[in-house]
Amino acid sequence: MDYGFGQVHATAATDIGLRRAVNEDAVLDAGTIFAVADGMGGHEAGDLASRLGIAALAELADTAGTNSGSPRTLPHASDVLARVTAADESIRRAIGARGGTTLCALALVRMEQNGGTWPASGDHTPESSPGQGTHPAPTTDVLRLPMPALGEPRYLPGTDEAFEAAHASTPPTPGPDEEPLSDPATADHPEPTTDVLPRAELEAALAEPAPVPPVVVTSAKVTPIPGAQAPDTPAPATTPTATTAPTGQVRLMLLNVGDSRGYRLRNGVLTQLTRDHSAVQELLDAGIINEAEARIHPQRNLITRALGAGGNAVPDTQFHNPRPGDRYLLCTDGLTGEVEDSAMEQILAHVPDRAAAVHQLIDAALASGGRDNISVIIIDVESP
Repeated sequence: MDYGFGQVHATAATDIGLRRAVNEDAVLDAGTIFAVADGMGGHEAGDLASRLGIAALAELADTAGTNSGSPRTLPHASDVLARVTAADESIRRAIGARGGTTLCALALVRMEQNGGTWPASGDHTPESSPGQGTHPAPTTDVLRLPMPALGEPRYLPGTDEAFEAAHASTPPTPGPDEEPLSDPATADHPEPTTDVLPRAELEAALAEPAPVPPVVVTSAKVTPIPGAQAPDTPAPATTPTATTAPTGQVRLMLLNVGDSRGYRLRNGVLTQLTRDHSAVQELLDAGIINEAEARIHPQRNLITRALGAGGNAVPDTQFHNPRPGDRYLLCTDGLTGEVEDSAMEQILAHVPDRAAAVHQLIDAALASGGRDNISVIIIDVESP
């Protein structure tokens, strides 16, 4: 398919880390749609939630002809967002309020003449799932918002929208296998456990800043994604064949829910494109803590938005022109919680081989503690 800008290549991998017994992350590398998801709620809930989130987008890639051998037809942005709604519904039906997942995805999409709106279908109402109790319905069926303009991210309001909808004023009660957030024994390096936070405790006492561990590249066992390209095999390109999208009408759509992130490396400079939906991001935005304090804050693994959990599952969305030479990074907080952005920038800028760069990023996270599952996708936009 002739996209008018060139080709897209990607490499994905996930690693269980050094502390977890189960990998609750899931990753998608489908040629035109890429995503990472970080499940929460334990093996029975978090693992299922992340897989359901990824499966919904994988179905869209399949229907676009990715695996059928027919010419690929790129989806509209509204199609992608409709699959996010479907993922939220399927997670709520499957596990109720027992878990959820973050999601960060990058997709090649065709631009609609009117720009499109969210959600895709006007009268669609997400179904309730058994066991949801008093949890509010997701807000994806409430908003009727235009898609953001090219290069202008649409960050939906965080505190009022996410916290007021949750009808709660205290952080979630730790589960039987989780340690209390205030436990002094875990204040320095607590085991990361992601939960959906009903309301930010902006007046929470801040932990003392701790030195950031040095990043050292070491060898590590990396679990390739089933069906993804092997590290030593040339990655398939989105080969030009035929398309229904006019030249210049293809965009890269980046969306995120939770604290899994999307970055772009351009001209050697790494930029975080997404904004975390998390308690510490609320504190950062309010000017209560700084970046160094955010990395060690006891609430750094509490998120304010997720698929399948809480009252808000609406993703932030943004569009970018595919530009040859750009390198995109999607990752879960198992990477960003262990490795500084500057260290990631060095690896992405100086390791042109995608598979090697993916391995080095995961190795760096393991060398810094590897306290969570680690998932990484690198997507390169290349000339024809």
